Amino acid sequence: MERKIYVSPPGVLRFGVLFGVTLYLWNFFRSYLLFLALLLIAVSPVVSLLLLLAGRKELWARAELPGRRMGRDTAFSFDIIVYNPGKFAAYTADIVYSFSNVFTGYSEQRKQHLWIAPVVGSQIEQTLSSRYAGRIEAHIEAFEVFDLLHIFSLRDCARQDASALVWPAFAEAADEEISSVVEGFPLENETKKRGVDYNPDYEVREYIPGDELKSIHWKLSAKQERLMVRERLSAGRDQISLLLPLGKDRSRNDALVEALYALGRLLLGKGYPLRLYWEAGEGLREYFAAEGGELDLALAEILSGCGLHEEGVAQAQMALLHPKERYILIQTGAYRGAYIR
Repeated sequence: MERKIYVSPPGVLRFGVLFGVTLYLWNFFRSYLLFLALLLIAVSPVVSLLLLLAGRKELWARAELPGRRMGRDTAFSFDIIVYNPGKFAAYTADIVYSFSNVFTGYSEQRKQHLWIAPVVGSQIEQTLSSRYAGRIEAHIEAFEVFDLLHIFSLRDCARQDASALVWPAFAEAADEEISSVVEGFPLENETKKRGVDYNPDYEVREYIPGDELKSIHWKLSAKQERLMVRERLSAGRDQISLLLPLGKDRSRNDALVEALYALGRLLLGKGYPLRLYWEAGEGLREYFAAEGGELDLALAEILSGCGLHEEGVAQAQMALLHPKERYILIQTGAYRGAYIR
């Protein structure tokens, strides 16, 4: 991005007033000192502009969030660091930044005026805490640097955004009976095998919208001239489908995601592979998970998209696209899910 120099009308006006007053005083008093001051004022904009031009390729700002996953209601640091590697020139700057939770749709924007010292630069330090789970994104919306006289400014300076994931709370319940947390779920001795026995190989099938790109079998797709995907075979148990019915209520959505994560871990711990469904704006999203890491990836994808949707859309999409499929509708309250037959 090209960094252009702009002229600030208020700065030019202030400089013009200062130069005009000094010129009037020198013309009235004919002082040698006033003459030197007049020359210094006349030269200062050129020097100030040259210093700004010298640093335009080195000045940049970076937003910084913790690189680890965080729990909700946990304080974490949010910093904006401005770098000025130059050893001689100092600047002032206006920086506009925002932080938002993509999942809940919350966003807040702030503006701050900074002094950027040589070598040391400058830093904005804040402590944030997210009430809800979701992907927190920090954006530097605008970064404008001024020369010392505020006559010229440098816009579109280099900047770097940041993001972090706030994870839902959950209670580990590996020894809990699934039937005690899912209404209508059959007891262990009543479970019927619908899936295939475990096989270390993969089942190959045709690609359907929503499949992960990493699961595409590229060599076979080239031979077949159509996209084919590899899917792990189930581990001797039914594949359980889970539907996450996100709505407009942020608190309820947060509780639903928490219930999904806890129930998903419980089912995986019992040996059930999962197929997750949720509304993702462009339609019903689908994700297969056979181990905890894959469940974490699915949850990260859910939290990285907007979670605000019309009530009942996910159920309607499920009925339209998968009319004969049994699934657990994620709920909160006495049961974390209702087993739909």
